[in-house]
Amino acid sequence: MSPTQLLDLSADTPARLTLLWRIDADHVLSIGSDSHTNDGRIRYAYQLSRKGCAIFEGRDFCSGGNATPTVEALAHAARCLLGFLTLRPGDVEEDYFAEYTPQQLSWRDAFAEELSIYAQDRCCGYCGADHDSPTRLHC
Repeated sequence: MSPTQLLDLSADTPARLTLLWRIDADHVLSIGSDSHTNDGRIRYAYQLSRKGCAIFEGRDFCSGGNATPTVEALAHAARCLLGFLTLRPGDVEEDYFAEYTPQQLSWRDAFAEELSIYAQDRCCGYCGADHDSPTRLHC
């Protein structure tokens, strides 16, 4: 774990973790295991906010089959989810954005391209170096 990351786990860690990823100075992605699907995948609850205002939130993002809720799985899920949330016109068919709110469309147009780089492994939203942005894990 790099010096910019902080791991906060109690001695009696429950199976349910939430990752708060401070992507950059304005954006935070919260993601945690919420439940399991009938086929054994982890269903995640998430919220992406900018300056404390929720842009995206839901429970419609799931892991692959037979996943285990670990810190590493949450970090991977957070990067994958950010990849979906930062899709732009040209990345997918236009109807992908049909249910976006005006606020989400405005956010996409202003910030998605810039934030999409942080969906890649080991890219810091503060300094651009080859390490994850500072994170805090909570039980």
